[in-house]
Amino acid sequence: MDPLEAFGRALFTTLVYPGLLFLALLGLVSQWYRRKLVARLQNRVGPKYVGPLGILQPFADVYKLLFVKELVTGLYTPAKLLTYTLVLGMVALAASTVLLPISPLFIGTDYDVLVFIYLTLYASIAFAITGLGSASPYPILGGVRYVTMMLAFEPAIAMSLIAMVRTLAPGTLSIAEALSRPRILYGDPLLTIAQAFTLVTAGVSLAIALLSKAMLKPFDIPEAETEVAGGYLAELSGPALGLGILLHEVELTLFLLVLSNLLIPVPPMSPDTLGVVASLLKYLAVLTTLVIVAYSMGRVKLDQALKSLVKIPLPLSFISLVISFLT
Repeated sequence: MDPLEAFGRALFTTLVYPGLLFLALLGLVSQWYRRKLVARLQNRVGPKYVGPLGILQPFADVYKLLFVKELVTGLYTPAKLLTYTLVLGMVALAASTVLLPISPLFIGTDYDVLVFIYLTLYASIAFAITGLGSASPYPILGGVRYVTMMLAFEPAIAMSLIAMVRTLAPGTLSIAEALSRPRILYGDPLLTIAQAFTLVTAGVSLAIALLSKAMLKPFDIPEAETEVAGGYLAELSGPALGLGILLHEVELTLFLLVLSNLLIPVPPMSPDTLGVVASLLKYLAVLTTLVIVAYSMGRVKLDQALKSLVKIPLPLSFISLVISFLT
């Protein structure tokens, strides 16, 4: 493969599939599904006007913000800087997709899970800066709440990912290897009890930490509408607000896609049609489970959220990490 062709494939991977465009489309469809599911749980209707069954409502909302509405914000809020920060978070998430075997051109190394963790951290940093960089007290309070939770959920996410990758691809820290060639298929015929325990424990820890990272119930404290008027996004409108919403959906979609395929490693993630369909079905199953669990609970206070994160995902992720290196 000549360098020009390789560059073209890499560009297609990051920008189209399974990069930014694919994640954005899947994320907005998932938002519609999430809203419909929550509406049914709460005896409501949910989106129903734009498109069949309202499926195009999230697309219409984001399109209106990005291309119709004007950017109006406070006098001392650096709106352009915050917009560039959100774009940087989006670019970092798109770049991390080259590590996923669902791509026709993916890059795998022995320690690529560390690169994945590093790149996806930019989305959290973008959310934090968006809140803390505002001149209004409401976004600042939302940003402070998010940063406070970051101190607990980011280590839990990192340790859980490493533990799951180490369990599925022993002797390496390659997320591409763990997703495409899990040891349950290409190593030992069956995972040992300790390895299965590690996989489930790390998966539960990652799921709980992801609820906090994505600010879903009961951890939607940074954007509590009735308390901080929308939180970290309260000062943004128009394109900046649209980017903030899109970044949130892209981040959640990417992590759910990785979590579902690490937690259910068979069939493995692959670029062929069967592999893509299987990956999306696993994604839908995990998304449905998380939404039902999350929205069966009410919002917790910040101190309650921190206690929950410190008592559950942090210890579980640490235990699973230790076991993954011992087995």
